[in-house]
Amino acid sequence: MGTVRQNIFGDIIALNRDTHLNSSGMVLMVGEPLLMQTLKKHFPERSGVFFIEFADLSREILTAINPDSVVAPAISAHFDCLELAAFLSSVDYKGLLRVIAKDLPRPEIVRNEVRQHYPHLDFDIIIPVRPVPRNAKVMH
Repeated sequence: MGTVRQNIFGDIIALNRDTHLNSSGMVLMVGEPLLMQTLKKHFPERSGVFFIEFADLSREILTAINPDSVVAPAISAHFDCLELAAFLSSVDYKGLLRVIAKDLPRPEIVRNEVRQHYPHLDFDIIIPVRPVPRNAKVMH
């Protein structure tokens, strides 16, 4: 599970993607497009980013987009990451699945459950943290 600042998590997805030999450079963002669109600025320019609502996702669309990475919220009003993992597993998806867990009290429970039910998925959780203001004192 990774805790990263929002302005670099796209680079982490890109770094993981670059390790795949047959990389298409495509990131599929699943969720409410207007909310997910705000994340696009965090991805390197070389990334292709496609936005789709979970209800519109199908085997045909996933095949056509051929993403290296799927990024989604851990929980949304319309689906959760277990439902997304079940779909990706059913279509034999081989890329990365990363979910954004904002304000989850125990994200490791979600991570462990997804990994237990879908062990062949390359799954992890990204936890964005708010940047510390420049003039704030950091306590060690």
